Amino acid sequence: MPQPPTEAELALEKLGQRLRAGFAKQHPAQSLDTVREAVREQYEQEQDAARQSKPKADVAKGQERQPPEPEADR
Repeated sequence: MPQPPTEAELALEKLGQRLRAGFAKQHPAQSLDTVREAVREQYEQEQDAARQSKPKADVAKGQERQPPEPEADR
């Protein structure tokens, strides 16, 4: 037969319950929809920043790329 838990074991178990309850109160679990919305907002912000940092197409049209000149010493 298993022995009944000692006083120290009961105290540790009670402490563990209090710690878990306190952590849950300070860090509430987020629903999946809340996480998805936060990720979507962050993604949209990053995409907007990337669009703003790229040069406009009109500016790039005036600049045509020239191939490098071959070396004559070969």
